[in-house]
Amino acid sequence: MPVGSKSRGDRDLQERVVRLTQRLVAEANKFTSAFVDAHRMHSTDVNALIRVRVGLEQGESTTAGWLGETLGLTSGAVTAVVDRLEHSGHLRRVRDQHDRRRVILENSPDGQRLAEQYFAPIRRQSEEVMDQFTTTELEVVSRYLAATGTAMAGQRELLITKDRPDSNSDH
Repeated sequence: MPVGSKSRGDRDLQERVVRLTQRLVAEANKFTSAFVDAHRMHSTDVNALIRVRVGLEQGESTTAGWLGETLGLTSGAVTAVVDRLEHSGHLRRVRDQHDRRRVILENSPDGQRLAEQYFAPIRRQSEEVMDQFTTTELEVVSRYLAATGTAMAGQRELLITKDRPDSNSDH
């Protein structure tokens, strides 16, 4: 059905889904803030640990440059984050096995435990909720989340590009 021909009920449902998605994002942010406070860490440091873990799971080359790009940080800020995490025993720098000039970031065993403390309750709660849905329903939810994630990444990239001095054609 074309977008313009949605019924009032469809538009109401879409609006409800948008509001619920916003609530989910807000609650995830609050959870991360509470986790950061409980562990007396910088939010950027926790986000860095999470990104390194997820990046490694997805086969990313988790260099400091990659981390900076992922988190939207300057090279100086990334160095400070990595130094703090390495000093606290949560992260380690490891030479790339294929190119010894490159340094890969990995979670240390302490960093892995901390990341697991972050992810475990979310995973448990999510599994309990997902148990209430059929496989077909979960496939729809999965498609929605994948498409929404892609759209959000696109919007983030537009904001980043817009803020770059070299991307503004008026200058």
